[in-house]
Amino acid sequence: MSAAARVPVLTGVRAGHGRDSADAVRTWLQVAWLMLAEGRAYIEDLEGGVDQPQMRQAAKLRMLEQLVDIDNRLAGRTPVADAHCLALALEYGTGELIDATGEELAEIFGLDEEFGGGDCAVDEIFVLWQRLLAEFPGELPDRLVAEGHGEMLRTLRKWAALARSVGLDVGLLTPQMKDA
Repeated sequence: MSAAARVPVLTGVRAGHGRDSADAVRTWLQVAWLMLAEGRAYIEDLEGGVDQPQMRQAAKLRMLEQLVDIDNRLAGRTPVADAHCLALALEYGTGELIDATGEELAEIFGLDEEFGGGDCAVDEIFVLWQRLLAEFPGELPDRLVAEGHGEMLRTLRKWAALARSVGLDVGLLTPQMKDA
């Protein structure tokens, strides 16, 4: 069994966290947006870049860094600068979004490849991504396809209602949305 198929995903969801409601909602909305906007964009780059292995290599590194950022948020840690995410992933692994060692992450993301080479393995990333989507608590519509636009609007309305229910400003995702 491949590393992508065997590493536990979203372990913190099953374990539960002792956060207050507003903090939990804020975190999960940020995480959902990062998965929906950033994660799906990287997956699309990996799917569409078959003839561009160097671009795929850069996209998969960036995706790993994004997943580390999400993992930090779920763990209640302050997200670190992007420049440190890859090093932290390889040194310490991840534990909330994906329960994986640095070696397992390197295997899943094919970090043993020659950077700038003519090939780029991404199949394991797709396996991991599908598992994350399947286990994610809630819907993450694909905003990058026309059929996903209506679903996206419905999802944003649900998120806004959830935020209001715990006294949060519904614009809390605005800075992240501007970056997407």
